[in-house]
Amino acid sequence: MSHDSRVTRRASSRRFRRHPAPRATHRTPGSPFPRLGLLVLAAAIFVSMSTEFLPGGLLPNIAETFDRPITAVGQLVTVFAGAVILTTTPLAVLTRRMPRKALAIVALVGIAAATTLTAIAPTFEVLLIARAAGGVAHGVFWAVAAAYAADLVPASQLGRATAITAAGGSLAGVLGVPLGNALGQAFGWRMAFGTLAAVAVVVVLLVVLLLPAVTPIPPAPREPAPRRVATPSALGGILLVCAIILLVVIGQTAYGTYSVVWLGEVATIPSAAIPALLFGTGLAALVAAATVGRIADRFPTLTLSAAVGLVAILSGLFPLAAAWGIGALVIAALLQAMAFAVVPIMLQARMMRIAAPHQRSTAAALQTTAFNIAIGGGAVIGALVVGAWGLGALPCVAALLPTAGLIVLLVTSRAATARAGTDLVPSPTPAEVHRVP
Repeated sequence: MSHDSRVTRRASSRRFRRHPAPRATHRTPGSPFPRLGLLVLAAAIFVSMSTEFLPGGLLPNIAETFDRPITAVGQLVTVFAGAVILTTTPLAVLTRRMPRKALAIVALVGIAAATTLTAIAPTFEVLLIARAAGGVAHGVFWAVAAAYAADLVPASQLGRATAITAAGGSLAGVLGVPLGNALGQAFGWRMAFGTLAAVAVVVVLLVVLLLPAVTPIPPAPREPAPRRVATPSALGGILLVCAIILLVVIGQTAYGTYSVVWLGEVATIPSAAIPALLFGTGLAALVAAATVGRIADRFPTLTLSAAVGLVAILSGLFPLAAAWGIGALVIAALLQAMAFAVVPIMLQARMMRIAAPHQRSTAAALQTTAFNIAIGGGAVIGALVVGAWGLGALPCVAALLPTAGLIVLLVTSRAATARAGTDLVPSPTPAEVHRVP
């Protein structure tokens, strides 16, 4: 062997030791963008979100089957959300060292089993137990799913990957839930849940066959922590993202829970036109969620700030648009739906950029808990607002709370920029250096 060859081999060895390979099973160097794996993850999210929202449109049918008042059957939604809130974070901590793909499969099997039990429940009590079990499985799945995209791609592609997976949730609102409700109205609510359970089984098989495997990344105390610019500590940044989630989503849910009533009684939209408007806003949200990824990767904080700001402004303009006519209200509603669809994607990507790799599952669990608290709390606040000031005040709440969230976002981002002179993008870890194509 020549002297030059030995020198080259020693230099290569030193470079390899300086940047060790990641301990997790990530993308290999030079591998293409994992679109197929992300699409499978989006399909899994579609099933999970459809399972959560499907009972809403079938409550009268379920109440008739078990001869219960509609308010009692509404507990199906409360029990599901409560199970998610109470169990997601503790289970994420307990399972943080489990392989991510195996945990996702277990959670999806749990969702399929709980949905099957819902379809065949002989009594209302069994139905409540099935929904609670589904909530636990849903929470575990989201603690994995929210962080999975971040484990499949480098930080520079996180917005694009999150947009692809989030499209599954948007599709659940646009197609999954309406089709499930139509199936329930035509053939009974049990058929709707049974069909969704069958779809869940198919998705489990797709995940087993096509989803790339990743494993948890343990903390590495001997290596210097990657530079993070969001807050002085990752935990502080995670909690600030949760605060923004609470402010924006509570405001939107307070209005959204009673939006059909507001459209009919305040905006005087004909009842026959309301379903078409809701479908249009859902479709607009899906388009926005599917196309925002590349912009989000280039300008993460700017995109998030603009989306939250538009949500606040357009929500506040709803009464004025309604006064101008149905055309103006439709335009405002479509634009607002597109802006709001971007917000969860950007917040999730922001959370994953802030959290260290070994903290992502816990961060995702806190994010899921915050979203569910906001959804449940928004409905309560909306009821209080309607009781105190009437339906006309709901758009004001939908504007004011996101405005508060925008202030928190701008203040924290400006502080981060002042410290680091850059946007909210972490310095790449050695593992990410190897993963960039």
